Amino acid sequence: MTFVPTVVGSGVAGYAFLKRTRDVQQNLFEQNPLIAREATQFSDKLKDIQTSDQLMEDRTLLKVALGAFGLDDDLDNRAFIKRILDSDLSDNKSLANRLADKRYLAFAQAFNFASDDGPRLLQERTADELTVKLQALQSSDDLLADRSLLRASLERFGLEGNLSNTYFLKQVLESDLSDENSFANRMPDARLVEFAKAFDFFGKEQGKSKLDTIVDTFSGSFDTITTTADLLDNPVLLEEALQIFDLDDIYTTDFLTNVLNSDLNDEASFVYSLEDDRFARFAGAFSFNTPVLDENGDPALDGDGNPVVEKSRLQVLVEAASASSGSLDSPDDFLDATALRDAALDLFGIANTVASRGLVERILNSDPEVATSLVNVYPDERFTALFNLFNFREPETARVYPEGFVEQVTQNYLDRQFEIQVGESDPTMRVALALERELKQVVDAGTSNDASWFSIMASPPLREVFEGAFRLPSSFGSIDVDQQLSVLKSRAEQFYDTSEVADFVDPERLESLRQSYLLSSSAQSLGSSSGANIASIILSGF
Repeated sequence: MTFVPTVVGSGVAGYAFLKRTRDVQQNLFEQNPLIAREATQFSDKLKDIQTSDQLMEDRTLLKVALGAFGLDDDLDNRAFIKRILDSDLSDNKSLANRLADKRYLAFAQAFNFASDDGPRLLQERTADELTVKLQALQSSDDLLADRSLLRASLERFGLEGNLSNTYFLKQVLESDLSDENSFANRMPDARLVEFAKAFDFFGKEQGKSKLDTIVDTFSGSFDTITTTADLLDNPVLLEEALQIFDLDDIYTTDFLTNVLNSDLNDEASFVYSLEDDRFARFAGAFSFNTPVLDENGDPALDGDGNPVVEKSRLQVLVEAASASSGSLDSPDDFLDATALRDAALDLFGIANTVASRGLVERILNSDPEVATSLVNVYPDERFTALFNLFNFREPETARVYPEGFVEQVTQNYLDRQFEIQVGESDPTMRVALALERELKQVVDAGTSNDASWFSIMASPPLREVFEGAFRLPSSFGSIDVDQQLSVLKSRAEQFYDTSEVADFVDPERLESLRQSYLLSSSAQSLGSSSGANIASIILSGF
């Protein structure tokens, strides 16, 4: 059964009703079997689309993709759409860049087939505060610790009844969804799988490097571990510290006390009596009982005669990693991060020389999956420990759609299809619903102000809004385009105190524009003006 939206009244009142009931009405619309099937197919199959040809070959996927940008009428215009998708967006003369209708540019930018940069998230749907907070979450504990955020998240999936069952939710959120026997997959409620998939905490945890874990564990903790006893009394920090040097947590407290209290400046200290050099590096990470020496080899004193205290090697590493502004996706990224590189070499006792850095580069660039690679055959375990700090992977050769891309395109398609259905009942309501998105798309294109006005002229719905709000006759579009530009800018200044298109995305000005359009459409105050009176309208202060 075809969904027929309810539109009560027209003009401002009709729009107010539609805006108030949109969520309920659109939810009913999205339950239409055809619409639901198209959305599901797009969500399931897009990840396998690697080229524009593959997208063009699947009519359903292409229909949803085009519909998400309001380009439904181009579904059979295949040669033209292929040229749009294959446009080189870095070339101002490419087809997508030259078209006045910026929907085509937004379409090409989103899928970005002509660039190695891959697909890009759309900008049409503004992220609300909740979405921003959810995107910042890194673990299930982060979500479970924020009760209001947890409640809002559960409500999105209809799972608010589980709000107090945090142990259960933790098992769900940390499930490996690729394992059919994982906790979430064994639950009878399919919404729990969707809930876990939305956050993908398991995937985020798997993607973390040992360095990430060290930073997460020790950040903000160094003021609380100033002595050996402090560290031994904190089992979480102690275990993580031991793992840095691939040491087990099986040693007695007395043994670890002797290790950590060793004076690393004294060759006769306990730690140097051990055959395993890792214990010396473990003790050196904290240097609890190792004074800073002056140039004469004596304990260094400050101006007040107190022993000089320096940050531990581990603290220096954590702070350098936290302060690192760039990503660490490759060995080169690490080697270029001077402070972090030097701190890591120092932590593992690797001499900071040109020769050692060259060896580090070769080891970090070796493949751990190959038995004969340098990282697997080099005898010095310090370099292996350094290698294990990171989680370097070969760059993806396949196109990867960013998180949220499929959902965003699908939702934009559903939004526009609902608006089309509304337009069957009242075309004015469709235009009013789409105004913010269409106008923002023009502004986001980043072109000059005049070019933005030309884009408005090229967009039938935007032209209709501005001509209606500016009280221009229906025959206005028949005059010279440069004269149209002049009139539109003049009327914008007259009615809204600005001729800058970008200013119309301001919420108050946007709402005023919409209201003026709806009032104009409802009253049909201008009616149908003839070409003969255009000049008088232009010259008047109407």
